[in-house]
Amino acid sequence: MKSSGNQLNINFKKKKQSGNVIVATAIFLFLFIGIAALAIDVGRLFTTRNELQNIADAAALAGARYIGAEYSKLEPSAIPNKTFTKNEIWTVIESVASQNKAANSSISIDIDDVLVGFWDAKVSVEDIIDEDGNVGVETLLAPDAVRVIARRDSSANNPITTIFAQIFGIDSISVTSLKAIAALSGPVNVGPGEMECPFGLSQKVFEGKTPDEVCVEVIAFSPTTDSCAGWHNFFDSMNANAAAEKLIGLIQGDNYIDPDLSDGELLNGADWLEANFDIKRTPDPDVTPPVSEGDEFEFQGGTISSLFLGGYLGNDYNGNSGTVYDNEKKPAPMIALFDYFRFRDGDNDDSQWTARVPVYKDTGDSCINPTGSIKIVGFADIVIFSPDPPPLSSLKVHVSCDFNVIEGRGGGSNFGNLRGAIPTLVK
Repeated sequence: MKSSGNQLNINFKKKKQSGNVIVATAIFLFLFIGIAALAIDVGRLFTTRNELQNIADAAALAGARYIGAEYSKLEPSAIPNKTFTKNEIWTVIESVASQNKAANSSISIDIDDVLVGFWDAKVSVEDIIDEDGNVGVETLLAPDAVRVIARRDSSANNPITTIFAQIFGIDSISVTSLKAIAALSGPVNVGPGEMECPFGLSQKVFEGKTPDEVCVEVIAFSPTTDSCAGWHNFFDSMNANAAAEKLIGLIQGDNYIDPDLSDGELLNGADWLEANFDIKRTPDPDVTPPVSEGDEFEFQGGTISSLFLGGYLGNDYNGNSGTVYDNEKKPAPMIALFDYFRFRDGDNDDSQWTARVPVYKDTGDSCINPTGSIKIVGFADIVIFSPDPPPLSSLKVHVSCDFNVIEGRGGGSNFGNLRGAIPTLVK
């Protein structure tokens, strides 16, 4: 009988253990299903967020590209006064967004999730700004950036429906993209022949300025630090003699072709120098190489007055040849540059020379006197009205703090007043 009793106890214990296993299995199964639900629905959430982010990125690029395309139709002087409407930019954004899906649903961008204004790469902000530097405030007057947020929530496109999480009473999840900001940033490079000016501007010229300001009106090369500018010799060693040769070479290497021969042909650089100053040398076609942001130019600050000294043409000059004063065989390099290129720069004003200059790195408290190899951090357009010889050794110029748009892709810094017509994602 003892044996029988022991057997009953053993059987009871086995049944109890079996019951515990069943309960434990049920608990673990429930937890497993919960973890699976979490994994599947959370994975779907992240996938949807990535899809929304891609849509926001594409939509922001489309909005900024529209702005750049509109600027490309305008003369540079008209860009600062160009005013957009929120609806026209949003329409472009909505058209791109609606062609894409997130969690199998077509996406619409709420107009309130679109912000138009400026992007300032020189300061660390998480949004675009208005003309006064206020973060997250919209401006439609000559903007250069667009911010877009894409959603699947109760305000737009509806939250995504869960699958397994419904077991825990979670029927839907709201998903929102990060902010996508696309901007017309500065060009990364300029092509060969686009930069004939033998001087550069400090980045400080453009720091802390509002778009409606004039950044520079006079560049005095004695002393250079007063004007935040300095002579450069591109990639070659810099001294007064080398600079003078380079300036004449900029004219010699210009293979200009007159687009309108009805008013008399304008000579190319080599023929112009021969006709006016009896200079006969083989032109250097590579005298103005392509330049990229990050390249280092050779600079020399201070006074190089010899660049303003020598022969010059009289006011009766008509673009081909004219009366030479002072020294017929040796042109004043800077004045010769001005007299040659102002008729060939395409700005439809022969009294001024519209040119492109490099912007060099300058991080001190005040403008440095640029000497030696200095990195290029941007590019700027400048209008030169007249070169004034010593004792002034200066240029009357106009450098706008507002930007000009040129064909091509941005991606560089915003030092300078140039922007590419094709935007890049900056956030």
